[in-house]
Amino acid sequence: METIPHLDHPDVAYRAYVGCRTTALRSARGRGLEVFDVSSAGRWIHRRTVPAGENPSYLLLDEERSSLHCVHGDGAEVSSFKIDVDGRPVRLGTQSTGGTNPVHLAMSAGRHWVVVANYASGSVVSLPIREDGSLGPKAHLLELPAKAGPHRTQQRGAHPHQVVLDPSGQWLLVPDKGADALHTVAINESTGELRLATTLEVAPGSGPRHLAFRADGVIAWVVLELSSQVLRARFDAATGRLEPLARTTTVPDCFTGENTGAGITLSRDERHLLVSNRGHGSIVRYDVSPTGGALSSPTWTRVQGAVPRFISALPHSDALCVANEDADSIVCVTGPSLVEPLATTGSPVCVAFAHPSKGNP
Repeated sequence: METIPHLDHPDVAYRAYVGCRTTALRSARGRGLEVFDVSSAGRWIHRRTVPAGENPSYLLLDEERSSLHCVHGDGAEVSSFKIDVDGRPVRLGTQSTGGTNPVHLAMSAGRHWVVVANYASGSVVSLPIREDGSLGPKAHLLELPAKAGPHRTQQRGAHPHQVVLDPSGQWLLVPDKGADALHTVAINESTGELRLATTLEVAPGSGPRHLAFRADGVIAWVVLELSSQVLRARFDAATGRLEPLARTTTVPDCFTGENTGAGITLSRDERHLLVSNRGHGSIVRYDVSPTGGALSSPTWTRVQGAVPRFISALPHSDALCVANEDADSIVCVTGPSLVEPLATTGSPVCVAFAHPSKGNP
């Protein structure tokens, strides 16, 4: 890595914060949070490594408060950092999530609460956001129904894998990999109380992992991790209910190896849906119907690395950022079979992008 300490570049277009696995339990090679400056030409320059405890994995940037939150995978805590004018995360504090193995977090519509999914213990928890951007102690813990799926090792009970705010701002959607369910949760913006509003049960053994909404909030797509499929569903913002419409495979029909689906994102123009396959080592891109959101014409791009756990659109671009957890690489997919290396770092599992000016994400 090229490291340039204590130096701001006028050519910096944005910053990239990378969450990495760090523990021997995960056979990980990460060292903490990695901070990169990205030039207007797309060159990634490593700025610093920030020790951040064990497995600082999924990240959430707070644009208004110039702060960064991260869950500690396999642990029981969430940490907060202030982003200074040089882009450096400075630790504000750490709070318990009231459960084990927090894997994802999101902010409420009113920006008063962070809600965390505790994968292993089967719960979601709300924590208040303080004025300085740090988190206070947990306000409310919602235990999800302790239903187990048919998979002996991956579905021993409720395993929420994500928290997503719907476009209307009324609901939090929680894919539950362990219970083969999609939960809709309401939050009281005054108290942080979480309430389970409704649940959609999906095919046994399919393992819902992550969800992406169309901008109008009417259509959602869900990665079914264990069955290597995408579920298309209609969402009713008035009631919080999801209606399943169709399922589509994420791997080619000729593929006979083991695979699990992981990341999902919609292109900026909403013409394509993209999903990562960890066993197949690929990104599948579908054409999306502009009306009902039906998927068609899948194409696969190999990502030149193992276990593409995380995907996200690059800022101001149609290109896709991919974090290959087991290949220690971050790459850019610019089109079918067009993959460019961006950076090398140990066990990357999440990338969050921020504007560099005045330390504000």
